[in-house]
Parts: sequence; C-alpha cells; structure tokens
Amino acid sequence: MGVRLSVILPCFNHARLLPRAFAALAAQRRPADEILLLDDASTDDSLAVAAFWQARLPQLQILPQPRNAGVNEMLQRGLAAATGEYVYLGASDDEAMPTLFERAVTALEAHPGAALAAGEVLLVGPDGRSLGLRPVILPRRTETFVDAGSTSTLLHGADNLFVGVGTVWRRAAIAAAGDIDPTLGSMADGFLARELALRHGFVFIPEVLGVWHINPGGFSRTAARDTQATLAMIDRARTKMEQSIGAPYPAWYPALFERRSRFAVARLLVVEPASDRPDPAQLLAMAGGGMLDRAAFLLAGQLPGWLGRILALGWLTLRLRPMSLTAILASRIDRWRHPRKIAGSAEADRPARYPK
Repeated sequence: MGVRLSVILPCFNHARLLPRAFAALAAQRRPADEILLLDDASTDDSLAVAAFWQARLPQLQILPQPRNAGVNEMLQRGLAAATGEYVYLGASDDEAMPTLFERAVTALEAHPGAALAAGEVLLVGPDGRSLGLRPVILPRRTETFVDAGSTSTLLHGADNLFVGVGTVWRRAAIAAAGDIDPTLGSMADGFLARELALRHGFVFIPEVLGVWHINPGGFSRTAARDTQATLAMIDRARTKMEQSIGAPYPAWYPALFERRSRFAVARLLVVEPASDRPDPAQLLAMAGGGMLDRAAFLLAGQLPGWLGRILALGWLTLRLRPMSLTAILASRIDRWRHPRKIAGSAEADRPARYPK
C-alpha cells in the first residue's frame, strides 16, 4: 500500500478553529492516510464540526474521550492508535501548509535514519499580523540531513529548532524513546524532538511548512503564567537530561537548556504580560539573580509601555545569554535577502521576512 502517514489532532473546545485545521489537511498535496481527532471531552460543538468534515476527509476518525486529560495524554493515546510509519502531531489552532506532508515524507524516505523532518514556521498574531519565522536561527540554508553529532554542534548556538506545526516524525523513533512524557507539560514535544535529533539526526527543510497562530489562551501561553509550575517543569526536564548524559545529551547541554527555557518563558511574560506591564516578581523568579536583577526588573515594571519591556528583554538577554546573537543576525539577513513565499495561507501574497 506504500508509506502511511497518520495525523494526530488533539482538540478541546476548538469548534471555532477546527475548520481551518481541517481545511489545511484537506489541501495537502500528499494527503494523510489517517487523521485521528482526539477530542478531550469538549463541551462545545467540536464533535459536530468534526462529523461535518468527515464527508470531505473520509480518512478522519473521531475518537472522543470520556474525561478531560490534557493535550499530552491525547497525543499519547493518538500515538497508540496510529498505524502510520510517519506521524504529524497537529494542533487544532494551527495550520499545516499544503506542501508539508509531501516535502517531509519525501525527505524522510530519502534519509531513513532521520527521526523527524522539520521546516520553517510562520508566526501569526491574534490580529492576523505576521510576527516572523521560526526557528529564529536557521539550522541550514538548504535541505540537509543533520546527523546526531551535527545536531549537538547546532545546540551550542541555537535551540528550539523544531516547531510542531512544521514537523513530521518517524513513529518508530518516538516509540523507541518512550513516547511523549506528560509530566513535561508544554515542553513535552520539544523535549522529545531534541532527544530524537540527538540520537538519530533530522532533516531540515528551509521552507515555510506551517503557520503557528499565536493564541493567548493556548497551552504554552497559559503554562508560562504559572511560574512555579513552569520552573518545576524545567527542573524535571533538566533532571531527565542529566540522567542521560552521553546518551544522548552532551554534558554541557542541561544547564544551557535550563537557561534558555527560563529566558523563553520570561520573554513571554514580558511580551504578553497578564497586565499592562511586566511583573517584576515573575521575571525575577524566572531569571534568578540578586539585588541588581531585582532593581532592573522593578524599574522595568514602572516604566510605561514598550520602554519597560525593552529594558526587561535587554536585561534578560544579558543575564541569561540564551542564543548566539551573531547567528540570529545572520539568519535575519538571510531571510531578508531570500524572502519566503507562504503559499496556500492567508499570507499567500505577502513575502515573509524576519523580523516583520
């Protein structure tokens, strides 16, 4: 029958967003062989919307769950039910580009040792504006298989190389690693992607293969606002890495991962604060430090508008040194010189540049 590709799509009260996700799946040049909608005990019309789309997507299977268990539990159940050699871990509030499955499956077929194939992702804000491209630092400028050793080298200067909406995985590699770890919350899929890439390597495709629609009420945004739970989650991830030093994690990586994770969460707290200004206590909890840090964050919390945010972000960058500024600048220049066309999305006629 050929290669089978499974889509796992968790859903909880996303009736309003599901049509966009389903339309993107219906538009794939290489259709999925099965689509598993894991409905996490939704109380809105999600099941009715899914049933309506089954006429257009006959490979769609609706798997309603009796009780709400969370995104990672839905992903685990989906992986257990999936039959495809390759899997796409979707999100009902994001959008796969029409070429994603075709490009990713072709890349994985060409590189049978790779655990995943990942492309670039366009970020779109709640108002529909383009917010730039991810990953922030381009791993490669042409389609390339990045082996395990080269992945380790890349992690010296960059992180978050894989964004879920633009990634297709080899299911056997996920199973061998023990599937998704639900105790890692919103970091679970990113943690798994790093581990698999460090064990097996990955294919990077420098094309926009997904659109990440930023949702202030989404999983990662909501988790970031609970600083104590987030710090505990980061600590669990670091501990797991330290237990696997050398197979596959380099000895230097767990501490760097923690620092970058703290920065990523603190950045969200600055850019998307719960109130009109960043909370100094939250920033200090994420960044750590002493009296000088406290003074900087207190001042940032008192300054109006973007002045306070710029000060907070600048201090966080100096304090935590998350990624190579030279590599960030090089990627921005590359994307400016070679703008990406976002075919098949609401941004179709607008070249994507970073930053927008």
